[in-house]
Amino acid sequence: MAKAKKPKLKTCKVCNKEFTPYLSTQKVCSTSCAIKFASNEIKRTEEKDRKKRLSEERKLLRIRKERLKTKSDWNKEAQAAVNKYIFWRDYGQPCIACGGSLNYGVRGGSVDASHYRSRGSASHLRFNLLNIHAGCVHCNRDLSGNLIPYRINLINKIGEERVTRLEHDNTVRKFDIEYLKRMKSIFTRRARWYEKRRKDQYSEVA
Repeated sequence: MAKAKKPKLKTCKVCNKEFTPYLSTQKVCSTSCAIKFASNEIKRTEEKDRKKRLSEERKLLRIRKERLKTKSDWNKEAQAAVNKYIFWRDYGQPCIACGGSLNYGVRGGSVDASHYRSRGSASHLRFNLLNIHAGCVHCNRDLSGNLIPYRINLINKIGEERVTRLEHDNTVRKFDIEYLKRMKSIFTRRARWYEKRRKDQYSEVA
């Protein structure tokens, strides 16, 4: 008759001592450790439930906040997402107007998403990617885009035909809230993709 196999030693989940289990499902070595283990399990369950509640509360709060947003709020957020995309798309390129080097070290610092046709005069082109390029703060803000050299460099970049189309595009476009939400979502994802690509690209160069 074959001898019964001796149970393998286990490590107690509470005190970390090795012990011979009576049952295959046994996790602790003694009654005192079993009480502590049960207490810890209760605490872990409570903590898990607490985190779940907090997550659900944050989600509901986010939904409430979004419902309170106006079209103007969504417009600003969509534009911010597009501007961030332009920052990473053009990363490393010079100012579209003056051709000077740009400091891409800090987002929102010395690099602007410069519109060839401004948002004020051509709001229907505010999200047109051919109309937006990285520019320096001086050209974009102090010189109102510095449009004469901007146009020359833009022709070199995208071609005269596209520039001419931009200049003659006066078709009114109305951006509703759902469209603005999509714009924010799409360009947030695209900006992340370009950000990773640029960081990988420049880390290889370094």
